[in-house]
Amino acid sequence: MLSALLTLALAAEAEFKKVAEVDGVLIESRAVTGSSIVELRLTTRTTKSVKSLCDAAFGDGKFDKEEPDLKSRKVISESENERVTYDQISPPVVANRDYAVRAKRNVISETECAMTFAAANELAPSKPEGWVRITKLWGEWHFTREPEGKTVVTYVVFSDPAGSVPAFMVEGSRRTFALKWIKMILSRGKD
Repeated sequence: MLSALLTLALAAEAEFKKVAEVDGVLIESRAVTGSSIVELRLTTRTTKSVKSLCDAAFGDGKFDKEEPDLKSRKVISESENERVTYDQISPPVVANRDYAVRAKRNVISETECAMTFAAANELAPSKPEGWVRITKLWGEWHFTREPEGKTVVTYVVFSDPAGSVPAFMVEGSRRTFALKWIKMILSRGKD
């Protein structure tokens, strides 16, 4: 019964549609029920190793000035494969945002690894005055080694910036932001 319900739920999700291809990265989007913001999926292939890419996506939890728009980061909790951080960001055009995010790394095998993340604002400190809290944030990094020796990198992300920002004003910057992220992770991986 549960598998039948899961199958129906997955079938009900909208399909990803191609938006663009930039520097060898396929960018796709799909509608999210109840939101004017779309979920993005970026896919590319590289010679970098699964382990190095998964480690790069999981990171070390410290403030990283190379992360787009990141203003500050504080580790709330941490273990070998799970971390909760509180981030403050200063994105262009809109007011400052904050959120807590839980990241989980899942090393499936030597040839496959995933890292999921989702808002965990129940663990965040009180929202600073004048800031907007992002409550709808989730995604996944997935790294799979192909038999030919390339690693397929898939990055799926949904982040609703909250507040009263119209979707048409944020979609272009969200794609640019996601592309910066995938390029940053690729640059940190090792062959």
